[in-house]
Amino acid sequence: MNIHKTPLAFFAYNRPEHTSRALNALVRCHRKEDFEFYFFSDAPRDSEARENVDKVRQILKENAKRFSAEVVERESNLGLARSIVDGVSRLCESHGRVAVLEDDLIVATDFLHFMASALDHYEDHPEVMQVGGYTIAPPSNCATDAFLLPVTTTWGWGTWARAWKQFSWEPKGWPAACDDVQWLSRFELNGAARSVCMLERRLAGSNDSWGILWWYAVSRLGGEVIYPANSLVSNDGFDGSGIHCGKSYTVDTTRLPKPEASLPKVVSFPRDLQHESVNLELFESVVLRRNNGLRLRVISKIRFFSELLRKGVRNAFR
Repeated sequence: MNIHKTPLAFFAYNRPEHTSRALNALVRCHRKEDFEFYFFSDAPRDSEARENVDKVRQILKENAKRFSAEVVERESNLGLARSIVDGVSRLCESHGRVAVLEDDLIVATDFLHFMASALDHYEDHPEVMQVGGYTIAPPSNCATDAFLLPVTTTWGWGTWARAWKQFSWEPKGWPAACDDVQWLSRFELNGAARSVCMLERRLAGSNDSWGILWWYAVSRLGGEVIYPANSLVSNDGFDGSGIHCGKSYTVDTTRLPKPEASLPKVVSFPRDLQHESVNLELFESVVLRRNNGLRLRVISKIRFFSELLRKGVRNAFR
C-alpha cells in the first residue's frame, strides 16, 4: 500500500460557474486529507476566452487555500487532450498514481474514499488499469461495493504509472489491430459503439479526444477497470458551455450520485480480476439506448458484423 498521498489533478478552462460547483462538491469529500491537489488551468486559445479564463484562475487561487493545492497556470493553450495527458503523465512520474477530475464533474462525498481504496487495492494487479467513478450501468445484484468492466472512462478516474505508460499518441499496432476480430469486438463493444470511427477521426485531427487513445491502449492489453456499484460522479457540462460537450446528450437523473456517503469504511472489491459477462452486456445495452436506441442498434450491428465478415474473408485468402 502506498503510504504517500495520492495526487488529484483538477483540469479547468473557461467555465467559472462549473469550476465553482465542482470544487464545492469536491471539498466535501471524505478522505480529502489523503490527497494532494493540483489545479491545472489552460491558457485562453483566443481573446474571447480570456475573460472567463481569468475568472477561473481567480476561483482556483481562492480555492487553493481550502485544498492546500498547487495551481498550475499554462502559459499557452494546450487544448483538452494535451493538457490532461501532460498533467497526468507528470503526476504519475512523480507519485506513481493519480486521480483525475474535470471542471464539469460533480462528485459524491465518497468519491475520494473510493479512489483511494481502489488505487491501494489494485496497485499490484496489472490486470486492472484504471479506476472509474462514473457508473452508467450499475449491476442489479452486486455482492461487493465495486465491479469490473473491460471499458475505460473519462469522467472521474484514476490510474497508476504502470498502466499510464501504455498511453501513446500513436496507437501501437494500428491499423493492423483491426485484423484481430476478438479485439475488434471488445473495442466496439459488440457493435454498441463506434470506437474505430472515433479513433480514425482522432488520428485525422478531427477531434481532440485523448480518451479514445487511452481506450485503445487498455483494450489492446485486455485491461480491466474497477467501478463503484453506484455512481459517484455526474457530468454538469452538457449545457452547451463546453468546448467538447454539446446539448444533445441526455443525463439519466436516476444515475446521479447520492450527495451523502454510502460506502462502508472498508470498501469491498470482487475477488476475481475478470469482469462478469452479464455486467458487460448490461453496459452495452445502456450505451445502445443512449445512442438513439433501436435505429442505431440495427445500424451498428449491421456495420459491425459486416466489418467482422470482411476481416474474416480477407484473412482466409492470406
